[in-house]
Amino acid sequence: MRLQSWGYRAVESGDGLGVIRLASREGVDAIVLDFDMPGGDGWTIARMIRRESDAPIICLSGFDRERFRTTVRELPDTYYLPKPLDAERLRTLLDACAGAHLCEATA
Repeated sequence: MRLQSWGYRAVESGDGLGVIRLASREGVDAIVLDFDMPGGDGWTIARMIRRESDAPIICLSGFDRERFRTTVRELPDTYYLPKPLDAERLRTLLDACAGAHLCEATA
């Protein structure tokens, strides 16, 4: 997994509800969320994650960016990256999100 080669500890879930459980149980620093997944649509899962965790959410989707504006504005620390995924953009965003989240947690 590329995230691990970048120095991140990564946990995976096969469905949306599993992401919610992991976010609350694992104490994650950031969440990479594919909006096209089993076990719930991305909109609902992102909102449920936000109730359980304040970790930044990075949403991946092949859908048009305009569809994400409402969710991104509604949920703090929520970001969008289009598919096909540019791995370097993901890494840059993860580094920024995780670093800011860690600073907030220790302040």
